[in-house]
Amino acid sequence: MADINLSSLFSVKYVFLFLVGLFSSSFGTLAGGGGLLTIPVLMLLGLPPDMAIATNRFSVNGLIIAGLYEFTKKGMVSYKIGLTIALPALIGSFFGSMLVLRIDDDVLTYTIAAVTILVLIIMVLKPNIGVVGRNISIGKTHYAMGMLVSFFIGVQSGFYGPATGIFLSYLLVLLFGQTFIESAATRKVVTLFSSLLATAVFIVAKAVVYPMGIVLFLGNLTGSWLGSHYSERIGNIWVKRLFIGVVISMVLKLLI
Repeated sequence: MADINLSSLFSVKYVFLFLVGLFSSSFGTLAGGGGLLTIPVLMLLGLPPDMAIATNRFSVNGLIIAGLYEFTKKGMVSYKIGLTIALPALIGSFFGSMLVLRIDDDVLTYTIAAVTILVLIIMVLKPNIGVVGRNISIGKTHYAMGMLVSFFIGVQSGFYGPATGIFLSYLLVLLFGQTFIESAATRKVVTLFSSLLATAVFIVAKAVVYPMGIVLFLGNLTGSWLGSHYSERIGNIWVKRLFIGVVISMVLKLLI
């Protein structure tokens, strides 16, 4: 475990890291994919990949907590839906972490990219999806399908975490008729459980670099609060555009 030197937190490196966390979480809390920026930055600052992933996971809790708090105040979180799909997603993430040890990385990469592109096409062809809430009478079938799909989302999160928020938004928008901002709110119920579990594992493994993790946590906390607080001013149309931009960036990162 790295020693925490409070005076070092004010160095240029940590100010830069705080700003990266603030920027990435301000859009990440709405559109997902913040880790696509923060993990490479942590590696650029000298962390090996495993510690970069672990430190980023520690800091992501700041994004989730601030976003969940602010969206709950606004009454935008559907806890019934979120808690229903949280457990299967958590179980799926366990199997996903086991699966990654048995399946070729290229197969996993191209499978995730193909599914992402397919659903992205649906989003583009149906411009009102996620922009205007749909009046869906949610019944047992919806919850059953949601639990099944969230299990597989959990599986993919076990071997490619940054895509989890994106796929959860897909699920909440397409199956439960939520807007993109509502999906950003509700999915935090799901990601809170999986993130805390992953963080505990990384802490036990002593893979978290705390000085960087704390600074990034604070940046994520601040940026997520700003993004969720002003989400209604930004509006669903711009959140959808931002979401599509993040998804395209993720696909390019997977394929290149």
